[in-house]
Amino acid sequence: MAQQGKINTLFLSYDGMTDSLGQSQVLPYLVGLSKHNYHITIISFEKEEVFEKNKATIQQIADTNQIIWQPLKYTKKPPVFSTIYDVYWLKKLVKKQIKANNIQIIHCRSYITALIGLWAKKQFGTKFIFDMRGFWADERVDGKIWNIEHPLYRKIYQFFKKKEIEFLQNADYTISLTHNAKNEILSWENFTKNKPRIEVIPCCVDTNL
Repeated sequence: MAQQGKINTLFLSYDGMTDSLGQSQVLPYLVGLSKHNYHITIISFEKEEVFEKNKATIQQIADTNQIIWQPLKYTKKPPVFSTIYDVYWLKKLVKKQIKANNIQIIHCRSYITALIGLWAKKQFGTKFIFDMRGFWADERVDGKIWNIEHPLYRKIYQFFKKKEIEFLQNADYTISLTHNAKNEILSWENFTKNKPRIEVIPCCVDTNL
């Protein structure tokens, strides 16, 4: 539910909050922001094997900090089509949130959720933060997750490299993990005139944990 006098913010993550990444790299930041002028709703995709184990812990953190958490089920199979299915349901839920809760900012962690953040900005005028992390499509190829010798994965790679430029051109702010990545982007021909606004925020760790 929207709160008066606060900036209603939607955080989208294809990583689950019950994953180790969600607990170490996402929740601490959102808990900190919730103590300021932000009312935060998280939509995340949760993997069944860790969701049941950790959901009570995450829900308690959310409730304590007045964060709304709306978990969706992550689907893994079949490849590609499962992701399209997830994006379809994410789009429906984001549309519902925008209309019900006067969402002003959509913060998108990585490229899959950025598809929805960009769509929402064009459709509803919400602010779009592209939290790109790294060069996701290239990382999928380098990690041998996508074999671009295969025509399907080559098309997917080309699609996301094209979208990467569109995200950078349209984001109200982009978040990069490193200054090297920021400098690389600013050197691209696409941005010789209109430079994207990029903030470098390295990953952090809570040494107490």
